[in-house]
This record gives sequence, C-alpha cells and structure tokens, in this order.
Amino acid sequence: MTAIPKLSTGRTRSTTFRWYYFAAAFFIIQETGFLSVIDRFIYGDTGGRSSFSESLNMLQIPVSVLLFWIGYKKSKSLSLAATLLLLVVAYLFMSVIWSVDPQTSLRRSFVYLFFVLGVIGIANSLNGDEYLELLRRLIFLSAIASLVFLAISPATVLMPDGPLQGVFPHKNVLGQVMAVGVLASLHGMRVGGGHRRSCAVMIIMFAGLAFASRSSTSLLTIFFFCAVEIFLALTRRNFVALMMLVSVAIPAFVVFALSPDLILGFLGKDATLTGRTDLWEFVKICISQRPLLGWGFSAFWLSTNPAAVEISRNLGWSVPQAHNGLFELLLEVGAIGTSVFAIVFARNVWIAVRCLSTPAKELGISLLLCCAGILLVGISEEVLVDPSQISVGLLFVMGLTGERMLRAAAQQQRFRPIAPRLRSASARAPAL
Repeated sequence: MTAIPKLSTGRTRSTTFRWYYFAAAFFIIQETGFLSVIDRFIYGDTGGRSSFSESLNMLQIPVSVLLFWIGYKKSKSLSLAATLLLLVVAYLFMSVIWSVDPQTSLRRSFVYLFFVLGVIGIANSLNGDEYLELLRRLIFLSAIASLVFLAISPATVLMPDGPLQGVFPHKNVLGQVMAVGVLASLHGMRVGGGHRRSCAVMIIMFAGLAFASRSSTSLLTIFFFCAVEIFLALTRRNFVALMMLVSVAIPAFVVFALSPDLILGFLGKDATLTGRTDLWEFVKICISQRPLLGWGFSAFWLSTNPAAVEISRNLGWSVPQAHNGLFELLLEVGAIGTSVFAIVFARNVWIAVRCLSTPAKELGISLLLCCAGILLVGISEEVLVDPSQISVGLLFVMGLTGERMLRAAAQQQRFRPIAPRLRSASARAPAL
C-alpha cells in the first residue's frame, strides 16, 4: 500500500541537528551586519575592520556552501523558486560585461551568489515557523546587545547626529531589522503556543528601538504590520491577541495624531522625503541613458563614476543610493534585470496567496506582510539588490518555504482516497 505523505504546517520541530541552527544563525548574523559594532568599538567611526571581522567574513563563504549542500541533500532537487533565484544571480554576473566598474560588479555578484546559496539551504532544512522563531530570537539578542552598548559605550551605538544605530552599520538597518522582528513576533502570536506574552513584549521593545533609530520608513512598516494584525484578530475574535496589539498601537496613533510635526521633526523628515524627490529627477535622467541593461550591478554610485559624482555635486551631499527600490533596480540592472527581480517578487506573492487555502495559512499571511513591507521600504530605500537587508533574506526564505508547503499539499491531495474506506468483512457480516 502506498504511504500518504504528511503535510507539515511548520508547527512541529524538525529533526534538524542543532549545529545546523548555529550555522543558519551565523549566516543571518553575518549577512545583516549584527557584529559591525565590534569594528566600531575597536576603530571608532574610521571604517576600519578588525582581523576578527575579516575572519568572520571569510567564514561566511564555506557556511553558505554548507547550508546549501545540507539543504540539497534533504530535498534531492532544486525547486522552481530556487532556480529563479539562481537565474537572478546569473544575470548579475552577466552585468559585469557592460558594467562601468566590472571588478565591483563581479565581487558583489559573488556576494549575492553565496547569499542565495545560503537562503536556499536554510529554506530546504527549516520550516517556516522554525525560521521565523530563530529570526525573532536573533533580533531580540541584537536589541538587548544594542541596549547594553548604549549603557556602557553610547558613542559606539549612536550616530553623530543622535539617532540610535545599535549594533548595526546604520540607523536605517536597525529600523528595518526591528520591523522584521515585529513581523516575526506577530507570526509567533498567530501560530499560538506559549510564546504570546513574550512576543508582545518583544513587539514593544522592537517598536521602541525603531523609534529611537528615527527611521520613519521602518516605523510606518511596523504600524502597517500591527494594523493588519489587529484586523485579523478582529475577524478571528482572538481577543487576547487583540488587546495586546491595541495596547501598543493606540498610544502610538494618539501621539502621532496630536503632534505629527513633532514626530516628523524628531525623525528628521519633511514633506519632500528629505530631499529625495530632487534626487529622483537626476536618477531618472541616468536611467534613460541605459534603460535596458543598466550601469552594472552595484557599480553606479561609486566615486569612479562621473555620473554619480555629478549628482552628488548638484545636490550638495554625497549620495550613496537612489533611495527608491524601483529606481535603484533600473539604475543597476536595467529594465531586463528589473523584470527578472519582479518575476521573483510576483511569484512570492502568488505563493503567499496560494498558502492561504492550505494548512500553511499563517505562513502565507506573514509572507504577504513581508511583500507589503518591502514595497513600503522601497518607496524611500533600495530593496532586493542588497543582500545585507534582512527583509531580502526573509522574502526569499519564506517564498522557498511556502513553495515547499504547496508542493507537499499537492502531493497529499494526489494521494487522498477518493471513496470512503470499506468496512471489514467481519463488520459487514450479519449477526447470527
């Protein structure tokens, strides 16, 4: 008799070895820059790197390969989503041919390759809940570490103009990581278990640190996540989760409603998105010069590119990126490369919607929120092209995990009996 495969909803522990969790944790920590505080603590703001930090960066390569190999060993094949990610990497390598700085594009393409190998390996070995729980705990540790350094060495975790950057390279990175922490905590509250109270406490802590970072985009993303979660709690009549979320959302809404100028002033923002609209006019001109293929992956904003230098000179400040997800994609990889990234993103949305009608519904909701969050961040920051952004790894891993869930659901449906099971012969025999 053919055995029917069981569909895992992600709520049970896998048999993955504990050392694999450590490898996945190290991969996440390194990609997001959790340990950049070590270099700042040693060298200050000079931008130097310690030998310890360099060793960790080199260790990232074999760890990524190891994660991929273990994941492939378990899955025995590459899924369509994984193949699409590798096609994205192949296009990035192709951009070296027409890049304005081939060496930088080649180096950054290798970084993206090892990033993709790592996320594929994690997605093939951890289920959705395990990954989000691991992510939530790592972000909680980074929040605790940021507060500890704030107490013992404030200059290490504060930017020169005052905002908190924590243990991360920049205040915006801290804000984005805290937003992902809120998403992971909301997911933990939704799937139940004994972590609801701890998840609620973490949401408050993550939101507070995002506010201290003065990252308005991250705060907007957190508010959106909580608003959607409140709506879901209302529809499900989950009053415990509803009260926890309302206790966080209402005070923040009241403060913003009564004094929006004060909040915007504290965050250092204005109606023009802090000069971004002026920047975008110059960026559009540069995009029109190379519309199909772009200027090369991660090559446009280098000091060796006259076009980038001209933009900074006209604006009066050093511009590191387009500060818009779509414009940055068009600049670096052109319309063709942007279409490839758009296919990956759209497929993740499709996977999330499909998951809503399966036992992996909670994963589908979190993946949809992740996609919406990336769109919000993409209004004023680059997305998808930078593997150090925690939301990129979250999107890829959850998309790969969701696809695996859908494949398991389809396999279970295929093996499901059509007719009801027949009674045994003894049960059908008439009683004497």
